[in-house]
Amino acid sequence: MKLKTLITLAFSSLLVSSLVAGPPDYKQVAPAPPPPCAFGTGWYVALDGGANVYQDIATSRDFTFTNGDFIRVSRDQNIGGWGGIKLGYVFGTGTFRPAIEEDLFYNGISTDVHVKLNNVEVAHSSNLINSGAFMTNFIGRFAFGKFQPYAGAGVGAYYAAAAGSDITINRTGTTFSTNGGASSGSLAWQAVAGADYYWTCKWSTFVEYKYLNYIALDVGNGNKQVGQQLVGAGIRFHF
Repeated sequence: MKLKTLITLAFSSLLVSSLVAGPPDYKQVAPAPPPPCAFGTGWYVALDGGANVYQDIATSRDFTFTNGDFIRVSRDQNIGGWGGIKLGYVFGTGTFRPAIEEDLFYNGISTDVHVKLNNVEVAHSSNLINSGAFMTNFIGRFAFGKFQPYAGAGVGAYYAAAAGSDITINRTGTTFSTNGGASSGSLAWQAVAGADYYWTCKWSTFVEYKYLNYIALDVGNGNKQVGQQLVGAGIRFHF
């Protein structure tokens, strides 16, 4: 009888202690924070375009006749347009990141030719050279968080073809067109510089400057090395 009483008292004491202590304390463990975002790494594709603002193709030639008349033929550069696609890869996640990319774009070269007789313009023409550039660029990028400037250089090739000319005779106001057809292709090189701003880990917008040089451009006017300055902007997506 005494043993039964002692067991009953022991269980009663344990029950009272449990009620006084209250429910068990379950602590919630916070989830691990996501890994930091390394903006602009790995493979990417980009679309870009802009203006071909300058080409060093301005020339002039004078012809003097025995009667004292002279003719001057001059060529001026105009603003053209360009646009294309890039496919590249950014190495590493440090502050300095080397990259390599294929840079493929259309490039329009627009020119005017003026013919003057004794300093009076008698005719002029508008001309367009359509070209495609196929470049491989070697880039050094500097990752300052979302802002990433870069610079580099590229080598490759181009193909260009004359689209024809619209020739106007000033005295009569008559305009006629000539057919294109002359074409040229050779090596090319360029220097590039720009900067990205990353809106997310994968997406950025960027601005870019190119100094592009066509070696031995010949679309009917003789071989010429043509330097061009291109400015533009684009969007970039990493995948």
